[in-house]
Amino acid sequence: MSPTFRIFDDSKKATPCESLEKPTPKTNAEEELISRTRALSIQTSSRLQDSGRCSPARSLASSTYTAIIDSGTEILQKLVVHLEAVLDLTASRRDAFRPTSPQSVVVYAGPTRWVSRYVDYTSKYGLGFLLNDGSSGVYFNDSTKTALEAQGETFYYIERRKVEDAASRKVEIAVETHTLSSYPEHLKKKVTLLKHFRNYLLDQQNKDEETELTRPVSCLPVSDTVHVKKWIRTKHAILFRLSDQTIQVVFYDQTEVLLTPDVRYITYVDKNHVRRTYDFTDELVGSLVELEKRLKYTKEVLLQLIGSHSGHR
Repeated sequence: MSPTFRIFDDSKKATPCESLEKPTPKTNAEEELISRTRALSIQTSSRLQDSGRCSPARSLASSTYTAIIDSGTEILQKLVVHLEAVLDLTASRRDAFRPTSPQSVVVYAGPTRWVSRYVDYTSKYGLGFLLNDGSSGVYFNDSTKTALEAQGETFYYIERRKVEDAASRKVEIAVETHTLSSYPEHLKKKVTLLKHFRNYLLDQQNKDEETELTRPVSCLPVSDTVHVKKWIRTKHAILFRLSDQTIQVVFYDQTEVLLTPDVRYITYVDKNHVRRTYDFTDELVGSLVELEKRLKYTKEVLLQLIGSHSGHR
C-alpha cells in the first residue's frame, strides 16, 4: 500500500508580495510570447510594476439515471495550452527578467475539493480516497466508482458503459443512489470495501497528531458529492481528475499542483505544506523555480491523460 499523505488547506495567510525587480528591455522573441499570452488572456507584467502590492460539480441524482458524457478532453487541452504559454514566456526571461514571485489571489479561491488521503490497493481491489470535505470513495479496478457523502450513509455507484452505436464514440454513465444499509445484493462486496477504505483512511487521519483541520465545505449540497473520475500514477507523481474536473497532481515529495476546470487558478502546495493560489492569467506563475518544474511535469502528464482512451488509471 502507498503511504497516506496530508494536504493542508489554504487558511494560512499568504505572504505579501516582495518588491518586483525592474525588467530589462524585452527581446523580439519575448514580445512575440507576450502577444501570445495576451491572446490567451494572460496578463502582462506591466500591470505589476505600478505598486508592487499584493493585490460546480455535476450533481448526482437521488435516483438511478443515465446520461451521455464526453471525455472532457477540451478542458485538458485548454489547460495544456495555458501551461505552455506561461512556461514559454518564463523560459524567454530566464537570463533577463526573473521576478521574485507572482501575486497570490484571495483566500479560498481555486478548487473547493481535493484528495486529502488515498490508499492504493489496486493489487486486489482499487484505490480508496478521502476528500478534504470528509467525503470518500473507491475507484475500483473495473473502473466503477463509489462516492460516499461526508455525513450520513448515502453513497453513489457510478458505472461507465459504452454506447452500442460505435460510430458515436460516446460513453454512457449510470449513477445509482443507495445507502450503506440498503443496496442491491450484487454491490455487497463493493460496499464492504467502501466501508473498509473509508474507516482506514479516517483512522489514519485521526492517528496523525499533526493533521490540521481542512476548511469545511458544509455549504455544498450533498448532491454535489465529488469523486475521483480518473487517476494516473507516474514515476514522480500521482494525478487525480475529480468529477468536478479539478486536476490534482500530488508529487512524491509531498508538493502539489491543482488546476481548476475554468482555467482560472493554479494552486501550489510547497515542501513546507504552504498552500497558495495564483491567477492562471498571471504570466509570473512560472517565476517560481520549483513551481515551474512541476508545471512542466504536469503538462506532460496532462498530455498523457489526453492520449488515454480508456477509463483505467
